[in-house]
Amino acid sequence: MTFLAVDHDDHANNPKSNQPRDHIRILTVLTLLSRALVAVLLSLSSYLPLFDASPRTVLHPSVFPSFHSSLFRWDVLHFAAVAKDGYAYEHQWAWFLGAPFLLRTGARLPTLSHDPTSSALVWTALLHTAIAVPTTHALYRLTMHHFRSPAFAFLSASLSLLPGSPVTLYFAPYAEPMVTFLSYKGMLACAQTRYLRASLYFTVAAAFRSNGALLALYVPWSLVVHPFLSSRQLPHLTTFIHAASCAVLPLLPSLAHQVIAFRAFCLPSTGVDAQVPSWCTDFPPSIYAHVQRTYWHVGFLSYWTPAQLPNIALALPLLVPLLMHSFSYLSPPHGTSQGLRPPTTTAHALHAALLGITLLTNAHTQIALRLLPALPSTYWAAATLLIERPWWGRAYVTWAVLWGATSVVLWGVFLPPA
Repeated sequence: MTFLAVDHDDHANNPKSNQPRDHIRILTVLTLLSRALVAVLLSLSSYLPLFDASPRTVLHPSVFPSFHSSLFRWDVLHFAAVAKDGYAYEHQWAWFLGAPFLLRTGARLPTLSHDPTSSALVWTALLHTAIAVPTTHALYRLTMHHFRSPAFAFLSASLSLLPGSPVTLYFAPYAEPMVTFLSYKGMLACAQTRYLRASLYFTVAAAFRSNGALLALYVPWSLVVHPFLSSRQLPHLTTFIHAASCAVLPLLPSLAHQVIAFRAFCLPSTGVDAQVPSWCTDFPPSIYAHVQRTYWHVGFLSYWTPAQLPNIALALPLLVPLLMHSFSYLSPPHGTSQGLRPPTTTAHALHAALLGITLLTNAHTQIALRLLPALPSTYWAAATLLIERPWWGRAYVTWAVLWGATSVVLWGVFLPPA
């Protein structure tokens, strides 16, 4: 499989090659096929007994069993509550507005089911299906831009069709499908020096998940850091201003989330004798950090208990290759590894390392299964593993197929991991 690392030279000498066009066609078919297989398996799983009957207390009885009823699991119950009534309880501030906004919008569209909530599930699933092919294409084109290898781009994009959490990445009204799509599009725009467009993509992505704020690093890296590392010369002042302006935009959704919560909880109306929550006096005051700490017990290594070791182990097949790949950028390139770790992807490696370490030490680690697919480095690491260590690469693919199918059934019967 070593040809995957060096075929970029052949392609560069043959600019009229039809290989990328053929790859795009194949990836389109594979993307649709992957969605169809997951949809069938999830529909069949809806006929199994539910471990938690909560969905039956919200959805119309006539929608059971069905594909769209099986989407109403885990965080979707919280998203639906926020979509209907707004942020009525403190713990709901753990989620940004993106996913609830999609459900609220879907509930106002023409009814496709027996009640507004189940209809919204259908509309959201249709939206996520509509962005499936563009998401795969964006990853392929982004990989082509950086690696200049059609074979490596095809391999990476193909591996993206074996995610660690297929339901949340394909159909469920979670934040992950939109974050993945918008992240890839923004990264591609940034690579093409369309910096304002990239920042706008990143800003919308950050409205869905708090970790979207990390996307703010890409434009400054491209405009300031990468040129400095290459030439040891600082860019012009206007370049700094442009980079800073683009970097601020993806931070705004998180800032707005905090400000709105501060005004709601920490600035009680005149004449109302209300107790101010303790987090209001923190510096900086953050309802998000408070909710994660209070309701989900998130903190440094707080998740590392014997009871949670199985959940941590579930995420290791994604986390270990990703972190190894990211840290390999610290070593001088040699041989074929230089082509598999181009300098233009250093920002991606840094982003992956930051998020990976955070998920491993300061989060419910199993959520890495649905967060890491938004990083191209997840699949670049897997593709590199297949090339440099074929046995381990094949083991990864085997795990991805088996775990992916298993996770669909577990989701369908409302069993963890979420």
